Amino acid sequence: MSRLWLFGAAACAIALLAGGIAVALVRGGGEDLLPADSPQGVVQRYLRAIAREDYREVYDYFSADLRTRCSYDQFLRWASSSYLKRQLEEGQVTLESARIDGDRAQVRVRFTQFDPGVPFFGAGEYSYERTFHLKLEGEQWRFGTIPEGPGACARF
Repeated sequence: MSRLWLFGAAACAIALLAGGIAVALVRGGGEDLLPADSPQGVVQRYLRAIAREDYREVYDYFSADLRTRCSYDQFLRWASSSYLKRQLEEGQVTLESARIDGDRAQVRVRFTQFDPGVPFFGAGEYSYERTFHLKLEGEQWRFGTIPEGPGACARF
């Protein structure tokens, strides 16, 4: 029985440590940044801005057309109720792939959430993928659609 408890506690500690390291990768300072002129770098900076609650920076990653369809005030009302920040704080983000086709790009990211679970059963986790769609606007990659769904601004 004591070994089972020890294994459960060790699994919880490992899951929490892994989650902390992953959060540091998203929320960290200037280190480990992908190139700012790449779609992957824009997605990384976008996620870091959400984690810091820097919604002006987040909104600046939207294309001019998207900003026309979704005002900053609309976006801000949606962003304040978004669950994405909580997911970034409690899990890990991994770049899965990026595909560039002319002036369009798709960046696929895996979000992994950790659940320490019950000590007897060890830690659990679940993952899901999200694809971010970007377009080249001038010399900068920008989001052509709201990353969290097309209806995000329409709801407010």
